[in-house]
Amino acid sequence: MNDKTGNPMSPRARFASDLEHHRKDAGMSQISLSTRMQCHTSLISHVERGRRTPTREFAEALDRVFQLDEHFAGLCRQIAHSPTIGWFARWVEEIEPQAAILQSWDPLLIPGCLQTPEYARTLFSKTSPADQVEEQVLARTQRVQMFDGPTPPVYTALIDEHVLHRPLGGPAILVDQLRHLLELSHHPRITIQVVPVDAGCIVGMVTGFALARLHNGGEIVSTDSLLSGHVTGDYDSVVQLKVRYETIRADAHSQSVSQRTIEDAVTKWASRI
Repeated sequence: MNDKTGNPMSPRARFASDLEHHRKDAGMSQISLSTRMQCHTSLISHVERGRRTPTREFAEALDRVFQLDEHFAGLCRQIAHSPTIGWFARWVEEIEPQAAILQSWDPLLIPGCLQTPEYARTLFSKTSPADQVEEQVLARTQRVQMFDGPTPPVYTALIDEHVLHRPLGGPAILVDQLRHLLELSHHPRITIQVVPVDAGCIVGMVTGFALARLHNGGEIVSTDSLLSGHVTGDYDSVVQLKVRYETIRADAHSQSVSQRTIEDAVTKWASRI
């Protein structure tokens, strides 16, 4: 699990390696460990392979099973403070799975959970170390699976029209991304609304953000910044972003008009391939 540059293991890679080591040292299969932890065997497999970020509850359960003094819990805290995936991991692993309603506003890019691997790879290849790109692409693009899970959220994505005409990676990648977006817009749990250029959308120019209403009634928000992001349940922050979201949505096209707008963008960029 060490990277090829000779750098020390990341906390996430160390967690995966140590999990496999302790499991085998205890003479346990993935199936027997999942039975002890009362979780799916696939979860054990994904964490061992570095395909899933462990949650705090998962780490604490491992410490109990292997009778360790917060070994895995400590690694989990290190992952949470990692500048490359920490805040994002908290949103993906702790917030989204508990969400009944998800809402997002994206003034610059296609929403992360709706991105194709090629589109996401274009983004990460310019902003992340080479050895982290595929991990981040997988972490981002596999999130779309939540909409076909046992308790899928209802999701409304507001996207600025300029995003449909930003050919990241070239016209071919953008066309595939827009076709994927159009397909997802017909999913029964997903609503995509395009905010037209002529709307101005001054309140949405500052940053992208997402809101989640959990099954237990709690509300959480996530905001993006240049270097990282922020996840909080602070009441004032939630209220402020909810008001901003509704202000932006008031200027958005309907679902059907948005679909036609995406189709027009596909036609435009397909002619340039």
